[in-house]
Amino acid sequence: MPELPELVVMQEVLSEKIVGRTIVSATPFHPGVLKTVDPGLDALVGKHITTIARSGKHLIFTLAEDLHIVIHLMVAGRLILCRSDTKATKASAFLIAFEDGEDLRLIENTKTHRASVHIVRSPEDIEAIARMGVDPLSDVFTLAYLTNYIKRYKRQLKKLLTNQSMIAGIGTAYADEILFDAQLSPIRYGTTVTDEEAKRLHQSIRSVLQWALSEVRAGAGGATLAPHKRGFLKVYEKTETPCPECGTKIAEIRYAQTKTYYCPRCQAQGALIRDRRSWLTR
Repeated sequence: MPELPELVVMQEVLSEKIVGRTIVSATPFHPGVLKTVDPGLDALVGKHITTIARSGKHLIFTLAEDLHIVIHLMVAGRLILCRSDTKATKASAFLIAFEDGEDLRLIENTKTHRASVHIVRSPEDIEAIARMGVDPLSDVFTLAYLTNYIKRYKRQLKKLLTNQSMIAGIGTAYADEILFDAQLSPIRYGTTVTDEEAKRLHQSIRSVLQWALSEVRAGAGGATLAPHKRGFLKVYEKTETPCPECGTKIAEIRYAQTKTYYCPRCQAQGALIRDRRSWLTR
Protein backbone atom coordinates (compact mmCIF):
# COMPACT_ATOMS: atom_id res chain seq x y z
CA MET A 1 0.00 0.00 0.00
CA PRO A 2 1.39 3.43 -0.90
CA GLU A 3 2.05 5.47 2.21
CA LEU A 4 3.08 9.07 2.82
CA PRO A 5 6.52 8.95 1.09
CA GLU A 6 5.20 7.22 -2.05
CA LEU A 7 2.16 9.49 -2.25
CA VAL A 8 4.23 12.66 -1.89
CA VAL A 9 6.34 11.52 -4.85
CA MET A 10 3.24 10.62 -6.88
CA GLN A 11 1.88 14.09 -6.13
CA GLU A 12 5.12 15.69 -7.31
CA VAL A 13 5.36 13.62 -10.51
CA LEU A 14 1.70 14.10 -11.43
CA SER A 15 1.85 17.83 -10.72
CA GLU A 16 4.65 18.10 -13.28
CA LYS A 17 2.92 15.94 -15.88
CA ILE A 18 -0.83 16.57 -15.85
CA VAL A 19 -1.61 19.94 -14.23
CA GLY A 20 -3.15 22.14 -16.93
CA ARG A 21 -4.36 19.26 -19.10
CA THR A 22 -8.00 19.28 -20.21
CA ILE A 23 -10.22 16.28 -19.53
CA VAL A 24 -12.34 14.89 -22.37
CA SER A 25 -13.83 11.88 -20.55
CA ALA A 26 -13.71 9.75 -17.42
CA THR A 27 -14.57 6.06 -17.34
CA PRO A 28 -14.96 3.61 -14.44
CA PHE A 29 -14.21 -0.02 -15.36
CA HIS A 30 -15.29 -1.63 -12.07
CA PRO A 31 -18.76 -0.89 -10.70
CA GLY A 32 -17.49 -0.28 -7.17
CA VAL A 33 -14.57 2.05 -7.88
CA LEU A 34 -16.63 5.25 -8.23
CA LYS A 35 -18.13 6.00 -4.82
CA THR A 36 -20.19 9.10 -5.72
CA VAL A 37 -22.95 10.01 -8.17
CA ASP A 38 -23.22 13.79 -7.78
CA PRO A 39 -21.38 15.58 -9.34
CA GLY A 40 -21.45 13.13 -12.22
CA LEU A 41 -18.70 12.17 -14.64
CA ASP A 42 -19.99 14.68 -17.19
CA ALA A 43 -19.01 17.50 -14.81
CA LEU A 44 -15.35 16.70 -15.50
CA VAL A 45 -15.54 17.12 -19.28
CA GLY A 46 -13.83 20.27 -20.53
CA LYS A 47 -12.24 21.01 -17.16
CA HIS A 48 -8.51 21.01 -16.55
CA ILE A 49 -6.57 19.99 -13.48
CA THR A 50 -5.36 23.07 -11.62
CA THR A 51 -3.60 21.54 -8.62
CA ILE A 52 -2.85 18.16 -7.06
CA ALA A 53 -2.71 17.85 -3.29
CA ARG A 54 -2.38 15.03 -0.77
CA SER A 55 -4.41 14.44 2.37
CA GLY A 56 -3.19 11.43 4.31
CA LYS A 57 -3.34 8.56 1.83
CA HIS A 58 -5.66 10.41 -0.57
CA LEU A 59 -4.63 12.29 -3.71
CA ILE A 60 -6.84 15.29 -4.48
CA PHE A 61 -7.11 16.57 -8.06
CA THR A 62 -8.69 20.02 -8.09
CA LEU A 63 -10.51 21.15 -11.23
CA ALA A 64 -12.40 24.08 -9.75
CA GLU A 65 -13.15 25.50 -6.32
CA ASP A 66 -16.20 23.25 -6.12
CA LEU A 67 -15.01 20.24 -8.15
CA HIS A 68 -12.42 17.67 -7.07
CA ILE A 69 -11.43 14.11 -7.93
CA VAL A 70 -10.19 12.23 -4.87
CA ILE A 71 -8.37 8.92 -5.31
CA HIS A 72 -7.40 6.41 -2.62
CA LEU A 73 -5.13 3.67 -3.98
CA MET A 74 -5.67 1.31 -1.02
CA VAL A 75 -3.48 -1.83 -1.10
CA ALA A 76 -2.79 -2.56 -4.76
CA GLY A 77 -3.74 0.58 -6.67
CA ARG A 78 -1.29 2.54 -8.78
CA LEU A 79 -1.50 5.37 -11.29
CA ILE A 80 0.01 5.29 -14.77
CA LEU A 81 0.13 7.63 -17.75
CA CYS A 82 -0.30 6.03 -21.16
CA ARG A 83 -1.52 6.77 -24.67
CA SER A 84 -5.30 6.84 -25.00
CA ASP A 85 -5.20 4.16 -27.71
CA THR A 86 -3.56 1.71 -25.28
CA LYS A 87 -5.95 -1.19 -24.72
CA ALA A 88 -7.48 -1.29 -21.25
CA THR A 89 -6.70 -4.47 -19.34
CA LYS A 90 -8.64 -6.33 -16.66
CA ALA A 91 -6.53 -4.47 -14.10
CA SER A 92 -7.86 -1.10 -15.26
CA ALA A 93 -10.19 0.40 -12.65
CA PHE A 94 -10.68 4.04 -13.69
CA LEU A 95 -9.54 6.19 -16.60
CA ILE A 96 -9.25 9.94 -17.11
CA ALA A 97 -8.67 10.83 -20.77
CA PHE A 98 -7.00 14.12 -21.75
CA GLU A 99 -7.49 15.99 -25.01
CA ASP A 100 -3.79 15.60 -25.90
CA GLY A 101 -4.16 11.83 -26.39
CA GLU A 102 -2.96 10.52 -23.04
CA ASP A 103 -4.79 8.90 -20.16
CA LEU A 104 -4.27 8.80 -16.43
CA ARG A 105 -5.30 5.28 -15.41
CA LEU A 106 -5.92 3.73 -12.03
CA ILE A 107 -4.69 0.14 -12.12
CA GLU A 108 -5.37 -2.61 -9.57
CA ASN A 109 -3.60 -5.92 -10.11
CA THR A 110 -5.69 -7.83 -7.61
CA LYS A 111 -8.91 -9.82 -7.46
CA THR A 112 -10.11 -7.71 -4.55
CA HIS A 113 -10.78 -4.21 -5.91
CA ARG A 114 -10.55 -1.75 -3.03
CA ALA A 115 -9.26 1.47 -4.61
CA SER A 116 -11.78 4.30 -4.66
CA VAL A 117 -12.58 7.41 -6.66
CA HIS A 118 -14.79 10.22 -5.36
CA ILE A 119 -15.99 13.20 -7.38
CA VAL A 120 -16.95 15.85 -4.84
CA ARG A 121 -17.58 19.55 -4.40
CA SER A 122 -15.28 19.61 -1.38
CA PRO A 123 -12.73 17.02 -0.18
CA GLU A 124 -14.31 17.42 3.26
CA ASP A 125 -17.42 15.75 1.86
CA ILE A 126 -15.48 12.48 2.21
CA GLU A 127 -15.80 11.25 5.78
CA ALA A 128 -12.25 9.85 5.94
CA ILE A 129 -10.81 13.26 5.00
CA ALA A 130 -13.18 15.20 7.25
CA ARG A 131 -11.96 13.27 10.30
CA MET A 132 -8.34 12.94 9.21
CA GLY A 133 -5.56 13.51 11.72
CA VAL A 134 -2.53 15.74 11.36
CA ASP A 135 0.23 15.25 8.82
CA PRO A 136 3.33 13.92 10.63
CA LEU A 137 5.63 16.17 8.60
CA SER A 138 3.63 19.33 9.31
CA ASP A 139 4.34 21.94 11.95
CA VAL A 140 1.13 20.91 13.73
CA PHE A 141 2.62 17.52 14.56
CA THR A 142 4.44 18.54 17.70
CA LEU A 143 5.90 16.43 20.49
CA ALA A 144 3.06 17.65 22.72
CA TYR A 145 0.47 16.47 20.20
CA LEU A 146 2.05 13.01 19.93
CA THR A 147 2.54 12.60 23.68
CA ASN A 148 -1.03 13.62 24.46
CA TYR A 149 -2.34 11.25 21.80
CA ILE A 150 -0.43 8.08 22.69
CA LYS A 151 -1.02 8.51 26.43
CA ARG A 152 -4.74 9.10 25.99
CA TYR A 153 -5.59 5.72 24.49
CA LYS A 154 -4.74 2.27 25.85
CA ARG A 155 -3.62 0.86 22.53
CA GLN A 156 -0.44 -0.64 21.11
CA LEU A 157 2.01 1.68 19.40
CA LYS A 158 1.64 0.04 15.98
CA LYS A 159 -2.11 0.65 16.10
CA LEU A 160 -1.63 4.21 17.31
CA LEU A 161 0.77 5.10 14.49
CA THR A 162 -1.54 3.75 11.79
CA ASN A 163 -4.72 5.42 13.09
CA GLN A 164 -5.48 7.83 10.24
CA SER A 165 -7.88 9.92 12.33
CA MET A 166 -4.95 11.00 14.53
CA ILE A 167 -1.81 10.73 12.36
CA ALA A 168 -2.41 10.79 8.60
CA GLY A 169 -0.32 8.91 6.06
CA ILE A 170 1.56 6.25 8.03
CA GLY A 171 0.75 2.64 7.20
CA THR A 172 2.09 -0.70 8.33
CA ALA A 173 5.43 -0.51 6.51
CA TYR A 174 6.61 2.82 7.86
CA ALA A 175 5.11 2.16 11.29
CA ASP A 176 7.42 -0.86 11.54
CA GLU A 177 10.40 1.22 10.44
CA ILE A 178 9.59 4.04 12.84
CA LEU A 179 9.25 1.72 15.83
CA PHE A 180 12.50 -0.02 14.94
CA ASP A 181 14.29 3.32 14.69
CA ALA A 182 12.83 4.38 18.06
CA GLN A 183 13.66 0.95 19.57
CA LEU A 184 10.10 0.45 20.82
CA SER A 185 8.01 -2.71 20.72
CA PRO A 186 5.04 -2.63 18.29
CA ILE A 187 2.78 -4.11 21.00
CA ARG A 188 3.88 -1.68 23.72
CA TYR A 189 0.95 0.31 25.06
CA GLY A 190 1.22 4.05 24.49
CA THR A 191 0.14 4.68 28.06
CA THR A 192 3.41 3.08 29.29
CA VAL A 193 5.73 5.23 27.17
CA THR A 194 7.96 7.62 29.12
CA ASP A 195 8.48 11.25 28.17
CA GLU A 196 11.97 10.42 26.89
CA GLU A 197 10.63 7.55 24.79
CA ALA A 198 7.88 9.78 23.40
CA LYS A 199 10.52 12.30 22.37
CA ARG A 200 12.49 9.53 20.68
CA LEU A 201 9.37 8.30 18.88
CA HIS A 202 8.53 11.80 17.65
CA GLN A 203 12.05 12.21 16.28
CA SER A 204 11.88 8.80 14.60
CA ILE A 205 8.56 9.56 12.91
CA ARG A 206 10.03 12.71 11.37
CA SER A 207 13.43 11.31 10.44
CA VAL A 208 12.23 7.97 9.03
CA LEU A 209 9.59 9.60 6.84
CA GLN A 210 12.03 12.23 5.56
CA TRP A 211 14.64 9.55 4.87
CA ALA A 212 12.10 7.34 3.09
CA LEU A 213 10.83 10.28 1.06
CA SER A 214 14.37 10.99 -0.18
CA GLU A 215 14.88 7.32 -1.06
CA VAL A 216 11.56 7.01 -2.90
CA ARG A 217 12.12 10.28 -4.76
CA ALA A 218 15.58 9.16 -5.86
CA GLY A 219 14.24 5.78 -6.95
CA ALA A 220 11.43 7.33 -8.96
CA GLY A 221 13.78 9.67 -10.81
CA GLY A 222 10.85 11.91 -11.70
CA ALA A 223 9.77 9.45 -14.37
CA THR A 224 7.70 6.62 -12.95
CA LEU A 225 4.37 6.29 -11.20
CA ALA A 226 4.67 2.53 -10.77
CA PRO A 227 4.86 1.02 -7.28
CA HIS A 228 8.15 1.96 -5.70
CA LYS A 229 10.47 -0.71 -4.38
CA ARG A 230 11.16 -0.50 -0.66
CA GLY A 231 14.42 -2.39 -0.59
CA PHE A 232 15.98 0.42 1.45
CA LEU A 233 13.81 -0.36 4.48
CA LYS A 234 15.57 -2.01 7.41
CA VAL A 235 12.98 -4.35 8.94
CA TYR A 236 9.85 -4.34 6.78
CA GLU A 237 9.60 -7.67 4.90
CA LYS A 238 13.09 -8.58 6.12
CA THR A 239 12.13 -11.70 8.12
CA GLU A 240 15.13 -13.87 9.08
CA THR A 241 17.67 -11.35 7.79
CA PRO A 242 20.19 -9.87 10.26
CA CYS A 243 19.17 -6.70 12.08
CA PRO A 244 21.36 -3.86 10.75
CA GLU A 245 21.97 -2.69 14.32
CA CYS A 246 22.65 -5.88 16.32
CA GLY A 247 22.67 -8.81 13.90
CA THR A 248 19.69 -10.60 15.47
CA LYS A 249 17.34 -12.12 12.90
CA ILE A 250 14.34 -9.92 12.13
CA ALA A 251 11.11 -11.57 13.29
CA GLU A 252 7.50 -11.14 12.24
CA ILE A 253 4.06 -11.30 13.79
CA ARG A 254 1.31 -12.67 11.56
CA TYR A 255 -2.40 -12.22 11.74
CA ALA A 256 -4.65 -12.89 8.72
CA GLN A 257 -3.08 -10.82 5.93
CA THR A 258 -1.32 -8.42 8.28
CA LYS A 259 2.33 -8.74 9.29
CA THR A 260 4.46 -6.74 11.69
CA TYR A 261 8.27 -6.83 11.48
CA TYR A 262 10.61 -6.11 14.39
CA CYS A 263 13.99 -6.90 15.94
CA PRO A 264 13.58 -9.04 19.08
CA ARG A 265 16.74 -7.67 20.68
CA CYS A 266 16.43 -3.97 19.78
CA GLN A 267 12.70 -3.74 20.42
CA ALA A 268 11.60 -6.60 22.69
CA GLN A 269 14.49 -7.22 25.09
CA GLY A 270 15.55 -10.30 23.14
CA ALA A 271 12.17 -12.05 23.29
CA LEU A 272 10.00 -13.21 20.40
CA ILE A 273 6.51 -11.73 20.44
CA ARG A 274 3.80 -14.37 20.11
CA ASP A 275 0.97 -13.94 17.63
CA ARG A 276 -2.02 -13.00 19.73
CA ARG A 277 -5.47 -12.34 18.31
CA SER A 278 -6.33 -10.02 21.20
CA TRP A 279 -3.85 -7.23 20.52
CA LEU A 280 -4.03 -7.50 16.74
CA THR A 281 -7.78 -7.04 16.58
CA ARG A 282 -8.32 -4.22 19.06
